[in-house]
Amino acid sequence: MRLLYITESAPNRDPVFGDGSSMIPYEILRNLPADVDVTLMTYSGPAGLPDEVRSRCAAVHVLMPRSRKAALVRSLAGLNGVGKHERATAEACSTAARLSALSDATLIHGPHALFLARHVQGPVVLQTVDPWSIRSGMDTVIAPRFLRPAYRARERQVLRAERRLPARARLLTVGAQDARAWAERLARPVRSIPNGAELAVRPESRPAVPVVCFVGSLNYGPNIDSAKVLVGKIAPLVWERVPDARFVLAGRRPEPEVLALAGPRVEVLANVPSVVGVFQSADVAAFPDEHGVGIRNSVREALAAGLPVVATPVAAREQDPHPLLTVAPDTVSFVNHVVNRLTGPRPQDAARDTVAVRTWQVVTQEYLAELRSAIQSGSADLPLGSSPA
Repeated sequence: MRLLYITESAPNRDPVFGDGSSMIPYEILRNLPADVDVTLMTYSGPAGLPDEVRSRCAAVHVLMPRSRKAALVRSLAGLNGVGKHERATAEACSTAARLSALSDATLIHGPHALFLARHVQGPVVLQTVDPWSIRSGMDTVIAPRFLRPAYRARERQVLRAERRLPARARLLTVGAQDARAWAERLARPVRSIPNGAELAVRPESRPAVPVVCFVGSLNYGPNIDSAKVLVGKIAPLVWERVPDARFVLAGRRPEPEVLALAGPRVEVLANVPSVVGVFQSADVAAFPDEHGVGIRNSVREALAAGLPVVATPVAAREQDPHPLLTVAPDTVSFVNHVVNRLTGPRPQDAARDTVAVRTWQVVTQEYLAELRSAIQSGSADLPLGSSPA
């Protein structure tokens, strides 16, 4: 297969500038079989293209985005915000058209790059971690009351843009609930392909003191709220029963309000190179999320590392049942389960249980199956923008 892979930012696992959107293409590229000939089209940014990604591709085209200031001006009358207008250059449109004509299929990743679907030729598959209209709806819910009318207007604007995506494009997202909601909003099929995780060996020794960890992007609103709940509401109740328990908040680019949570028994770790080390040095991972969309990667990664997890129903959204995962619907049960993990015996079968977690190898095969279906559907013979019969 000759695949054109278009990503809105360089595929990477950068501890500072990486995110869920850059992680997925990074893992897909690392796990594609050798018989897939990949041409990568992406954009320059603060995180460079890792050598392992560049060496995997037959050709790489790194485009220069429009300046932030110029994109901001265009976005005032645009549809998908500043990120889309940074990338919607004449060079990007012409390059996508030219490279797609040489490919069997095109995979476009990220909401800010979906507009390129109107310019590519042949079968096209679009993937976004969180459908932008659904993400905008979550932002509306958690926004201050006086700002909600503006947020609702943005949500409607984004939805109009999504409804103009070419009918021939196949749509993918991560969460099954999001896929169903997006399909209903757009009145077209959407498939969910959940993310994977890398398996890690859980050390047998326990930390010297009881440790509770929380992992996530610490510049992301719902995660900031979760960190505040963990330290302000959960931790004091845990300390009543386990006074020496330590809480570790780890993730990229923590906001000042997260850094302010640090104290004698609370540590904030910024931009950790690998979350596996955080999981391996903890007794339990706690996710008291009250808001969020999609599937929480950190929960799956903790389970893959053999670490017990206590999560609210929001944080455990769409996670497969797992012997190390406990879902706690209220504060009392949440605290009880965290304390039990801190004081009780470590699960003896943790290493065996990690096998139950989806791997990126499995995920990559599901993406390939979707691309092959797009090719076999005969959509390459359809005019741009037309619908299959």
